[in-house]
Amino acid sequence: MTDSVVYNIPVSMVETYAGRSLIVRSRDPAEIVEGLSMEDLARVSYVQVLSIHPDLERLTLWGQNIPVDLVVQDPERDLPLLYQCSPLLARHPVRVSVPVAPGFSKVVKLAVSLNFAVKLQVFQPDPFLFEELSRAAHWYLRHATVSQPIEYFHSLFLAFYRGDPVTLWAIQEEDPSHNRYITDEGKETLSKRFAEGDLKGEVTSFVTRFRDELIAEERECSSCEFLGNCSCYFKWPSREYRCDGVKALFETIKDAAEELRGDLAAFHSMGGK
Repeated sequence: MTDSVVYNIPVSMVETYAGRSLIVRSRDPAEIVEGLSMEDLARVSYVQVLSIHPDLERLTLWGQNIPVDLVVQDPERDLPLLYQCSPLLARHPVRVSVPVAPGFSKVVKLAVSLNFAVKLQVFQPDPFLFEELSRAAHWYLRHATVSQPIEYFHSLFLAFYRGDPVTLWAIQEEDPSHNRYITDEGKETLSKRFAEGDLKGEVTSFVTRFRDELIAEERECSSCEFLGNCSCYFKWPSREYRCDGVKALFETIKDAAEELRGDLAAFHSMGGK
């Protein structure tokens, strides 16, 4: 284990993980404020509020420039509650994590309009959700007024544009060389979506092992042009999951990156700086 590993832990376990880099979570923002000392904050990457909580005043007035991740549980229910979260921006960078469920794109658009960054919690989307995902990606890529990143669209676009080998595991904070998730019961795993699963071996080598197994089984990953950046991310928990919608979405993002690269090359060829 190296010092670069960040542990996502319940606030009740802060003392147990003394000296480690942390993401600290709770449903109640007051518990986070009460559970972290100023000394603790030096090793906290961000705090995670597991609900769009009606009372954020203490968190709003607490500390300075402490990144806050607000986790949406129900897009339809939580949509109007985002407005009351905007005062947090006066003192903290704020991201809203949104599950890809029906209506999620409304939350994404409102969050961005309120100047929140966004992270999509997307694992194995139902096929009918890809139309909404495609619309959200198109809006992010083509709408000139979007000023905040929407992950994973943002980092994947940059990866395609720059030719970087970054994987979706890293973008979504599930990279086994850097991330761990500690369940409320104290079990160590890779991320929340693995809390009920069995990684069958060392967490550190899971992604490489998982990818190699899928390629050996000649799953669709073995011939996928996006293997380098996806690295079989969408094959958990079901290896039978079909990635047709995923690949179409990746193609949309890749096309936008190539279009920008071409436009910039043309601009420079005409003497632009």
